[in-house]
Amino acid sequence: MNIERKEKIAERLAQIPKLYRGIYDKAITGKSRKAAMHAQCLECCGWQIKEVFLCTSPQCPLYPYRPKSRVPQDAPESVPNEPGLKKSGRGVLQHG
Repeated sequence: MNIERKEKIAERLAQIPKLYRGIYDKAITGKSRKAAMHAQCLECCGWQIKEVFLCTSPQCPLYPYRPKSRVPQDAPESVPNEPGLKKSGRGVLQHG
């Protein structure tokens, strides 16, 4: 990785909420495609996980891959703005 790219990555990383820096780091180093998609969606939605779940941008190439299947019908009230949510067997989001 060249010096200019490292500097730009460091600048971007400083702007990302601490909660999501690990996802970004995993994505930017090429260790995980899933993390890359997650990081892109988070960045697009202003680093608000709830907004990723509620995405209404079907023209986005990542739209089919967003975590829509993990969101219950009452998503606006039940999806908190924090990472690490997983769907339990009963369709309820919980920390994982």
